[in-house]
Amino acid sequence: MAVFNVIFSEAAARVRDSLPDDRLEVLQRGLAILAKDPRTKISAAISGDENTRSLALTHTMAVEYVISDGLLIVLVVHLVDTSHVLFETED
Repeated sequence: MAVFNVIFSEAAARVRDSLPDDRLEVLQRGLAILAKDPRTKISAAISGDENTRSLALTHTMAVEYVISDGLLIVLVVHLVDTSHVLFETED
């Protein structure tokens, strides 16, 4: 099984570099798993060619990425801050 090399767009790298150590470790763990199977069935294609994809790594962190020539290119890192929400829902 080939493991994809992970690289970041400038925008994604800025978010990555701003993360505190604990969240950076979560991102790195998630991407290490994703690099082994970037088309995991829980990821969603967000383009017609199936190579641009989106995946929630945790409840508060998601990535958008492109798979190309042995690379997993992280385009966007989405972070959700749940400390300030408009309203609470009852689960």
